[in-house]
Amino acid sequence: MNPTRPIPHKMSLLGQALLLGCLTFALYAVPTGNDAYVAWPVIILFYAYFTRSFLSPVRIRPGIPVYTSIETLFLMFYFLLFINPYQLHFLGLSDLRNNSYLPFVYENGSNQALVASALGFVAFHLGLSIATGSKSNLPSATNAANEGQYYVTFGYLALILLAGFILIYEGAGLQSADEGRYTKVTSGGAIADGIYLIITMLCIVAGSRAIALIAQRKALEFPILLCLPIIAYWSARILLHGDRNSFFLIAIAAGGGFFTFIRRTSWVALAACVFASLALYTAIETVRMSQDRSFSGLIEKMFEDRPSQEANRSSSFGITTATLRATFDIVPERLDYGYGKYKLIGFAGIIPLVRGFLLGSDAHLTNTAEVLSNYMLGPNAGWSVGSNLLTDAYMDFGPLGIPGLILLAGLFAGTVQRRAAVTPFSTRTITFYLLVLGNFAELSRYTLDFPVRMLTWTYILFKAYDLLMWMRGRAIPMKKRATRSYPASHSVARLSNPLNSKR
Repeated sequence: MNPTRPIPHKMSLLGQALLLGCLTFALYAVPTGNDAYVAWPVIILFYAYFTRSFLSPVRIRPGIPVYTSIETLFLMFYFLLFINPYQLHFLGLSDLRNNSYLPFVYENGSNQALVASALGFVAFHLGLSIATGSKSNLPSATNAANEGQYYVTFGYLALILLAGFILIYEGAGLQSADEGRYTKVTSGGAIADGIYLIITMLCIVAGSRAIALIAQRKALEFPILLCLPIIAYWSARILLHGDRNSFFLIAIAAGGGFFTFIRRTSWVALAACVFASLALYTAIETVRMSQDRSFSGLIEKMFEDRPSQEANRSSSFGITTATLRATFDIVPERLDYGYGKYKLIGFAGIIPLVRGFLLGSDAHLTNTAEVLSNYMLGPNAGWSVGSNLLTDAYMDFGPLGIPGLILLAGLFAGTVQRRAAVTPFSTRTITFYLLVLGNFAELSRYTLDFPVRMLTWTYILFKAYDLLMWMRGRAIPMKKRATRSYPASHSVARLSNPLNSKR
């Protein structure tokens, strides 16, 4: 720990660490069942953490309090999956035992699931607190708005790649698993999945460049202007195909970027955005099960009054809630811990096609989603229940995996947030911050390796651009550099300076 940090902050970290230790012990000791005396303390503790996060907004760009921070959005989605179902159950507003998707809901795992949930949000906050420090120790923003012309060519690179990959994807008739699970048609296998992910990544990268230009009070560059309708087209396309998660990755990055780096938002506007998002999320779930996948049908589903039997129909959120309860019935009683196997396989996906090459097409139970689906639905179910953040950590490393791995995730998120506060006008910083913002907002419903490929491939993209600019700078003397006039800020030394290349 930094010795310059204030004593109250150090005491806060110590108190959270002690709480984390107590919760870890409770995960071992808590009896099976679904008891109110376990549920309500966890629910109250969650509200304490969420209220603190929401009422103490971070300031990444000076003068703009951020109510859509990484932690706040992470906790919002976390609440819907792991806290709210039990709150509604004990208030008598719903019944955990009613789930139209699953034959068995593992109600006896509720106590452990709730303690594991508490472990998760406490560990995430502790990791983020360690990385960001106290408010009095936050870094001062530097004037990084002057990037010169370094990223002008970057817009053309983003445009060519974005348009090119969409043309390849649609021209070849590819269908990734992300949209194929709703259209019931897939084509292209791992190649289609990879291209689909790259397109989503490039939508966020190009949108981040637009946000950086607006934050720097510069006009949008021509290639970025061309990227915007392409992003809108792709977002609408995947939305109507039923892939709401990829759509919200792009939407959260765009909205969060605007409210973080351009203009502050009010609580009323934020609440309106949250309710509209939930209405859209629910409407997509209904529309993707029907034959009418038009915008008019989507809008109609958002605003129509649902019949009482449809309103009581289980949400797909309930599947994820049940998967966490099922986890403690499966591991380690019926299946041993993975001891890092699932993480190694997941992180291997950074290199395209390597997982399929190493594991082969007949590999079985290679990730936690497959384990859950196999035990909850049977080996021939035809669909997957997916996984979740807490299950993914527990299945690999047991009770210590949840606080350990999620604390590391909080440390990473806090480091990205802290760097964004240092250079809030940097194209590169804004891009990585918004990638983390979108991915961590949805991380609760995915595995820990979910954001890794997108973040790594974006890092490689920026490094490739740095290399391109370095080669361009080296080529200038060969083209009679003396016949052209370059400002000092565009010199080869500046282009190749690693300190500037980070901005």
